[in-house]
Amino acid sequence: MKTKVPFTRRCVLLVLVILSVSCLVAWRLVELHVVDSGNRSSIAADELIEKERIPAQRGIIMDRHEEILTNNLQSAELVADRYHLREITAVVDGLAYNQAIHSEDWNKDEDPVRRRKLVQRKRAELMDNATRKLSQEEKEALRREIAPNDARANRLLDYDPAVCEYYYQLHDQLVAEILYPFLSHVEVNDSQKDAKGKEATAPRFMTREDIIEKIAQPAVAAYNKEAKAKGEPTRSYRNQIILARGLNQDTAEKIKAALSQARVRGIMVQSDLRRSYVMPELLSHVLGYVDHENKGVSGVEAYFQSYLAGVDGMREYRHNARGQVLPNEDDRYMAPKHGLNLRLTIDMRLQTICEQELDKGMRHFRARNGCMIVVEPRTGDILAMASRPSFNLNTKDVITPKGTFKRGKLKTDDGKLITGDFNFACQTRYEPGSTFKVIGVATAIDKCGKSIHTPVNCAHFKAIPKSKTINDGRFHYGTLSMGDVLKKSSNPGAARIAMYMCGWPNFKEYVQRFGLDKPIGLELPSGGACLMADGRNIVDFSRIAYGYSVSVSPLHMAMVYATIANDGVRMKPRLIDKIIAADGTVYDECKPVEVMRVLKPQTARDLRSALFSVTQTGGTSGRGTALAAHIPGFRIGGKTGTAKKVKASGGYYEGLYTVSFAGVLPIDDPQLVVMTVIDEPHPTDCNASGGTVAAPIFRAAAERFIEVLNIPPSDPEEYEKYQSSKQDKATAKQ
Repeated sequence: MKTKVPFTRRCVLLVLVILSVSCLVAWRLVELHVVDSGNRSSIAADELIEKERIPAQRGIIMDRHEEILTNNLQSAELVADRYHLREITAVVDGLAYNQAIHSEDWNKDEDPVRRRKLVQRKRAELMDNATRKLSQEEKEALRREIAPNDARANRLLDYDPAVCEYYYQLHDQLVAEILYPFLSHVEVNDSQKDAKGKEATAPRFMTREDIIEKIAQPAVAAYNKEAKAKGEPTRSYRNQIILARGLNQDTAEKIKAALSQARVRGIMVQSDLRRSYVMPELLSHVLGYVDHENKGVSGVEAYFQSYLAGVDGMREYRHNARGQVLPNEDDRYMAPKHGLNLRLTIDMRLQTICEQELDKGMRHFRARNGCMIVVEPRTGDILAMASRPSFNLNTKDVITPKGTFKRGKLKTDDGKLITGDFNFACQTRYEPGSTFKVIGVATAIDKCGKSIHTPVNCAHFKAIPKSKTINDGRFHYGTLSMGDVLKKSSNPGAARIAMYMCGWPNFKEYVQRFGLDKPIGLELPSGGACLMADGRNIVDFSRIAYGYSVSVSPLHMAMVYATIANDGVRMKPRLIDKIIAADGTVYDECKPVEVMRVLKPQTARDLRSALFSVTQTGGTSGRGTALAAHIPGFRIGGKTGTAKKVKASGGYYEGLYTVSFAGVLPIDDPQLVVMTVIDEPHPTDCNASGGTVAAPIFRAAAERFIEVLNIPPSDPEEYEKYQSSKQDKATAKQ
């Protein structure tokens, strides 16, 4: 009997021990799954799920013949996820491996199993060192100071804040050591090179201190420390930190391998698509460009951002606390939705001609600013739009007729920085001068019952006795027909037509019918509606009639002449031909829009006959003002404009002009309207005027348009003689 008693006691003691351990385990399970279940579930989700962004292709932009103008080049970006870089269980992985590989035991034994155990031992030591021993009462007291939904703060109750902060600093230094060799000289991607293959910008350098500062964000930490002391709100840290963009694939793969080898988590190498422009020096203001986040900044890139951008996809990975990816059927994948493609109305053949001839003409006349706009009158399609200064879409260098300059280096005479971003064709407002005279003539014929042959007194006169004399300078024309008022560009004639044949209400009505009182309505930044003095003041009205006291954009004036070329029907200017989905289906067919009939067809034809006479020498009135626009064999019409530059303080500069020419080709069956505006030309051999500066630039471009579009001449024999004469002259020069 005595031998059984100790055994029984031992059994009872063992049962009690087992029961006690079971109770402790059960209580811990209840604490984890009931008391702290909300916090723990979110913690588990944070630790197990990793998301990878799959970038969507930005929609491509093409011209009317589907010539590709933009590309999306594959690159990568390096992102620091500060949430994981401040997660103690993730940080110790990298620190433990780093300690292990620098220990003596690592080099003594190359067995993978024993090395892995060494890393695990180091990790356990680090975790044990960071863990603080708190009683349940102490933990509950601390938890009461924390918001119940702050899962991260609740989780960190188990760890010593001072030790964690020390680990974070060590880990940041480790990350900097790994990344520094790659970021000390970042290889540029093709999207960051110019048309000649040279680097668009200087190589980017990052020091170890730069990397640590970006991750640690000491400025925010210092501010928060001071704010807490004052009881003020604190700032949030940035969790997603871009360390580098535009990495080439080779560098990205090397960084991935280095991070994986070092067991570092929280630094992601994400696929990225960077915008590149096929012909970066052409069509800059129309296309616009994107910022470092691939969002449109200007041009159609900005206006159609929501169409072009697409929606990024996403892939979720599940992993364990060691960062190892776990196969799981709950992993989610959402395919990216690629952006829509834009087909412009632009014809890059004509665009190239415009930019070349504009540069050539502006160099010759030493002009400050300028533009050329080509419109198809029947549809309102913008076939070309060139402005100077401009910029390189890839490098952002400033392009002028004199050459290309680094951004930030070129300044005006008064010290203002020239960036080339300003679109002179749409955004500027200028006094158009004589190109505006067609408004009064059109009103008189269409509304007031006058004829293109109605005689007009063009003698110099004053609108009121004390006002300045309205004159034609050294010319005194006497009486001219209404058509010849346009041909000779008579200021007194235009003023009398507006004042005595039209009247302000009728004149203003046609200004509105031509759309000059509203913004142009194109998908580009514009200067808004035209600015015009109050025509109820007779002096101001007389000046408006010949293009002063009114400010318009070049595109507004181009659409006025497109309306005349289209038999009096005003079309909405059109820049987008179609919006096309990635699979080739048409998302939106942006058809031409007829705004309204402005003029009777006969009025438009009468005006075109007058515009034709502007480029001719015959008739009772003699030479027109735009002989330099004439091309033998073709019936070309147009109107010159010359206006003095306005001073900011009031009045006009002497010798500074904005000159223009609105050309219609051919005049009998208009296919193109070309608006050429040159600002502040300085010709060496003639006076600056629309006929001597803008008209020759138009002609040089128009001759090339004829060849590209195969426009038939009205007199083939005369055109053939002209071509032969040009060839002979070219041969003689050689």
